Amino acid sequence: MAFYAHIVGWGKYVPENVVTNNDIAQFMDTSDEWIRTRTGIRERRFATDTDTTASMSIAAARLALDRARIAPSAVDLIIVATLSPEHIFPSTAALVQDALGATRAGAFDLSAACSGFIYALSMASNAIQSGMAKVVVVIGAETLSRVLDPEDRSTYPLFGDGAGAVVLQAHTMPGGLLGYKLGADGSGGEHLAIPAGGSKIPTSQYTLDNRLHYVKMNGREVYRFATRIMGRVSKEVCQQAGVPLDEIDLFVPHQANIRIIKSASKYLGISDDKVFTNLEKYGNTSAASIPIALCEAIEQGRVHTNDKIVMVGFGGGLTWGAAVVKWGLPMPYKRRQWWYRGVRWFVYRWAGLRSMALRLRRQIENKLPVDEDNGYLPPRRDELKDKKDKKEKKEKPVKPRLKSVSNDDLKSVKIEPPVPPAGGGTNGHSSNGKQHPAKESPQVGVEKTAEKTVEKTN
Repeated sequence: MAFYAHIVGWGKYVPENVVTNNDIAQFMDTSDEWIRTRTGIRERRFATDTDTTASMSIAAARLALDRARIAPSAVDLIIVATLSPEHIFPSTAALVQDALGATRAGAFDLSAACSGFIYALSMASNAIQSGMAKVVVVIGAETLSRVLDPEDRSTYPLFGDGAGAVVLQAHTMPGGLLGYKLGADGSGGEHLAIPAGGSKIPTSQYTLDNRLHYVKMNGREVYRFATRIMGRVSKEVCQQAGVPLDEIDLFVPHQANIRIIKSASKYLGISDDKVFTNLEKYGNTSAASIPIALCEAIEQGRVHTNDKIVMVGFGGGLTWGAAVVKWGLPMPYKRRQWWYRGVRWFVYRWAGLRSMALRLRRQIENKLPVDEDNGYLPPRRDELKDKKDKKEKKEKPVKPRLKSVSNDDLKSVKIEPPVPPAGGGTNGHSSNGKQHPAKESPQVGVEKTAEKTVEKTN
């Protein structure tokens, strides 16, 4: 039976902290006009003190699951696409899994920069089509404001923070993700990168002094690469999926630069009313830009049942990817009743309590003595075992009880006659020739005694 990966839920989260071009112009040699005319960006969202890549991912995923009407316990896989993870390890996806209470789900991060969401979408589709998973949560999330150099005019005004998520579910109805196309060119990796902090250039005073932990970009080279690849890969994926370009209902590109987006739409021959953009509000949110844009397009009523949607992205690596989706859900979505939201609130509170209980158990286990053979032992188990061994050694051995003898056992007893002494006579005669009265042999006497004993017993 063939399965298709349908998008059944969606959600986004953007921080409340709005940073406008004029705000940046107060401490940087730039202006609102310079940023807006070259990029199309008017403002962006930067994370607050309480916002992290994991917390934003959790908020977006919860909303997506709510709209999909799927419990966290039914999720089989969680994929987080990000270049600004919570930690190098553990993965941000594992933290999301714990917060959601998705106890059956596997979880991992995927690093493909701004193309990450398309890469993650393809991995989720493969898992569903192969039958290995039925429900997959795909998240694109970034906290880029914490890896941007406030002294670098070529990067700081361009990027923003946020998270977007979709829920993919297996279904026998044709549709969903119709096709995808991925690509990479590592020879251009140095044009968009964070140089330090990895195993090649670990953190040191030198890397800190030279600001090597911030995003570095060769804007001119990245722009040339993007204008070449965006339109080409979009056309290739449409051909692969068997969707003519004139049947595209909505084009959702990576929100990096308005001039790059217009170049791609012109190459494909797509009119502006079919192109969705929101970078003027959020800037370039890297792996989160496409899912955030998709969520806003749905909220604005731009997506309808059976619509064919093309999503395309490019980013550091250099990487690129595109996907074609046939929307299979009726629109618009109706929000659940208040009692359902109450149940969901309880589910997530329970997930938090479960996480606390598991952490407490590990803290207790860490304080227990360890035995190489048996693992963790309760307190004083070794002492109790030693006392028991000593007590057993002091106890006196018990004398064995005599076994009772039956009549049959007595009858079966055979006693061998004694050996005659050397030089002794035979037939009752002594050595001097005199005859003595014959004596009963010991065996005969024993047999008679045994017979009398048996008679008395009977």
